[in-house]
Amino acid sequence: MSDFYRAKLSELTMEFTRYLIQHPEFSERIPDGAQVVLLDRQDPVYSLQAMEFAQRTRATDDLTNRPVVYVEVGELAPVRSRLQKVRVLSLAPAYAGV
Repeated sequence: MSDFYRAKLSELTMEFTRYLIQHPEFSERIPDGAQVVLLDRQDPVYSLQAMEFAQRTRATDDLTNRPVVYVEVGELAPVRSRLQKVRVLSLAPAYAGV
């Protein structure tokens, strides 16, 4: 898997974890101990590499009959800043120690 797609896998994994926290009922559809393979409907090259990576990982898995679940990600919402109450200061504030 290329570095670009490894970064994409990392991002999808983080977002999927957030999704499960917000929608715990979704995890009930995933068997305990299952290998989850995250697929991107809009990026078939990534999806193919993710499936190949998962297959290679299974070769060294300690559980020979581990269930595999494919989770198709339809789309990602745009990344938004969480900053609030942002101000521009003309002088460094006292708490900065300057």
